Amino acid sequence: MTSRLPPDLLRLFTPRPPLKYAQPADREPNDKPKPKISGIAQYLADLKGAPKGELAETPQQRKQRQKKEHAIQAHDAIIRGVSTWDPSLNLQATEDPYKTIIVARLNYDTTEKDIQSEFDAFGPIASIKMVNDMDGNFRGYAFIEFEHEADMREAYRSADGMRILGRRVVVDVERGRTVKGWLPRRFAGGLGG
Repeated sequence: MTSRLPPDLLRLFTPRPPLKYAQPADREPNDKPKPKISGIAQYLADLKGAPKGELAETPQQRKQRQKKEHAIQAHDAIIRGVSTWDPSLNLQATEDPYKTIIVARLNYDTTEKDIQSEFDAFGPIASIKMVNDMDGNFRGYAFIEFEHEADMREAYRSADGMRILGRRVVVDVERGRTVKGWLPRRFAGGLGG
């Protein structure tokens, strides 16, 4: 069968040259002298006076330590943020918080015109504040201030769950300036959910 193979493949099956002859060892392996092995009992007295070293941290202990450190840092950041947070000092906020609703979970492609066209049905709108991050990208929520408080209440009752550009939105009243002691979710507040 191998006679039908081409020569380059036949070379793969050719046997290797025989091993070089080596002179036998002068004695049998079992007859060679072996190193002397003794116990460690003779060294125990020296170890009693030695200083104790610190135990190495296991990966599980390191993970737990890092988790605790992270929790402490997060708690400290929340406390620092709460002490400096004052929604009444926000210059970009709407004029009257009692006529303002927040619309969240908006599509990131939503424009002011889209919001205006959807919420005009509830009454005249005084202003729309689209919230952007530091880079100017829309964050997915906006504050809508109505001219009348009754229109705001109607929008709050009816608009929650409506679809804008294919996304179901959440509508709520502004709580930062209207509810005493209320904190946003970034400071471990909010309404949960």
